[in-house]
Amino acid sequence: MIMLGFDIGGTKIGIGLGDHNGNLLATSRRDNRDTDPAEVLPWMANEARKLVAQAGLQMSDVASFGISAPFPADAARGIMTRPPNNPRWRDVPILDFLRQELDIPGCFENDANCGALAEWFFGAGKGCKNMIYLTMSTGIGGGIIAAGQLVRGGAALSAGELGHICIQLDGRECSCGIRGCYEAYCGGRAVALRMREEIKDHPDSLLNELSGGDPEKLDMILLEKAFRAGDAYAVALWEEMALRNAQAFGLFINAFNPEKLILGTLAWAIGDIYTQPILKHLDKFCWAEPRKACQIVNSKLEREIGSYAGLAAAMNYLKEHGKLEF
Repeated sequence: MIMLGFDIGGTKIGIGLGDHNGNLLATSRRDNRDTDPAEVLPWMANEARKLVAQAGLQMSDVASFGISAPFPADAARGIMTRPPNNPRWRDVPILDFLRQELDIPGCFENDANCGALAEWFFGAGKGCKNMIYLTMSTGIGGGIIAAGQLVRGGAALSAGELGHICIQLDGRECSCGIRGCYEAYCGGRAVALRMREEIKDHPDSLLNELSGGDPEKLDMILLEKAFRAGDAYAVALWEEMALRNAQAFGLFINAFNPEKLILGTLAWAIGDIYTQPILKHLDKFCWAEPRKACQIVNSKLEREIGSYAGLAAAMNYLKEHGKLEF
């Protein structure tokens, strides 16, 4: 079964044509920095037609399309309301536009949900009935598969916002406006902002040298380098980050009893020095039985996950409408 996938990111847009086995037949990509949707949406439709033609197919051969898009959004109606990195994309009815232009059925999903679906169908979660995927990059998002179904929640369709559970009463302010969010302690952007605030109190830290004395250059890459070098401030921050990750993981394991907890970018990009300190603390925060039942693994799709995100949404759409068994 052939499907189209659209992955809308803050800096790029990817389009993929593929099948239900995860075979990519054709792909395309463009920049999405400071773009106007009035120009981009027609490009998306035209580019999709080109990919279908390049594969020797007709649009009628495509069973569905899926859109992977950032929240906040009106997911029920497929409207991009206020994507944080695209200031001109306000109240854009992208789902209706593509349905009309392509004349095939389609769906709109939260990008973290699409990441979970991609890992479920094609990656580390294949064969699971219950799993959680955590994006773990600039921010922290989540997608939940429970009893073989994507969990979307109620009217807001916002289930899976796992980065915004509160893990510290009156804690650090998160970009979402809530204090004490998990993301505020372990998201890449939040950790960088924290270092920029605190580095003045650590004049002897190796991070000053690595950043050339410019706090604005501090990020997770430099933190990892300083941690590996044994810098005292970096080690303390890394250990706190591990403890906070373990706290959140424990909450998810107790709440959902997943077969797998699949970790995104930071975990696979950094490796064992990222995950091992988390595992050291994890038993403090969850029961032994669900912990033993849960494998904690890295994303299998890694940086290719965006190529599969929209396709996975389309595949799940077909599954939920009884047109594809999984």
